Amino acid sequence: MSSDSSDGRTVTVGAARAFVDRAARFAGMPDEDVSRFVDGLVEADLRGHWSHGVVRVPPYVRALAAGVVNPAPRVEAVRQFGATALLDGDNGHGVVIGQVATDWAVDLAGKHGVGIVAVRNSNHTGMLATHVLRAADRDMIGYFTSNAPAIMAPHGGREPRLGNAPFAYAIPRLAGDPIVLDMASSQVARGKVRMHADRGEPIPEGWAIDERGVPTTDAAAAMRGSVVPMAGYKGYGVALVTEILASVLPGACLSVEMPRAFLEAGSSMLDSWGSGHLAMAINVEAFAEPEEFKTEVDRLVIHMKETPPAEGVDSVLVPGEPEWSTRRHRIRNGIPLNATVVSQLDAFAREIGIERI
Repeated sequence: MSSDSSDGRTVTVGAARAFVDRAARFAGMPDEDVSRFVDGLVEADLRGHWSHGVVRVPPYVRALAAGVVNPAPRVEAVRQFGATALLDGDNGHGVVIGQVATDWAVDLAGKHGVGIVAVRNSNHTGMLATHVLRAADRDMIGYFTSNAPAIMAPHGGREPRLGNAPFAYAIPRLAGDPIVLDMASSQVARGKVRMHADRGEPIPEGWAIDERGVPTTDAAAAMRGSVVPMAGYKGYGVALVTEILASVLPGACLSVEMPRAFLEAGSSMLDSWGSGHLAMAINVEAFAEPEEFKTEVDRLVIHMKETPPAEGVDSVLVPGEPEWSTRRHRIRNGIPLNATVVSQLDAFAREIGIERI
């Protein structure tokens, strides 16, 4: 069920899942991959990361249906050595491949105490929290990183040479939700710059540079230029190392070598990127009793939460806390979709002949 308003539509979690399911099956995804695809996109909306949620269905599914991205990949191990594996993603969708890689890492960690899985020949992975939470659900610490087309200049440069170098961790707790750190190495997501450009609004200082490498508040100039690393040279260093882990190690395409059409204004379909990922699972049981470890994590969280807040701050939060709160609210009350997203999804439903969301 869903409710409409002049500002958009609020849909139940079930309605959102059913819509993504219908679209994925139209593209020819097998059952097991459909489940992963649905989980990845709907979980992003539940956690408030709408830019990686159901709004991605049209460009993703067009690519899958056209065969630009493989809707039914056969993920195989290219190399295996002890607690490690190198997988070929067979040009599958990264939302699916990332979960497969994490599950593989979890299985290895169950045998060896740690599992590290590198992936090549994949694509956009969506929200990284989707992947690492699969490890936390098994009382393991999850880590995941990926590369993507170049949108960020190295510190001191003026042309994009790196992706925004996202990475994520999930750490299980005993009495609370897992700690989830899911972030990029850029000062801001390029999607936010694009949103300001579409609206003709300026961007805050420090977000981006123009084509000459000069800091700018002009969103259109920033779209022609580059977002910048967080914390200057420190963020650049993090991004460079992340690129090595995600692309050089598995033998994937470098960010600077990937197609960028999907990132441009007016794009309607995902490209085939040939991107790489690195998934890691640390089995807590190899180091400590899981209950004791999770209790200690909770105790650390309590110390953070009991910190007297600074002036103007309501309370100290831990990574992932706002997203868990948003998730609980949206499970009860539904997922809000703005009018533009609703229009795009309804048009796409007509395009492929499925029931609207």
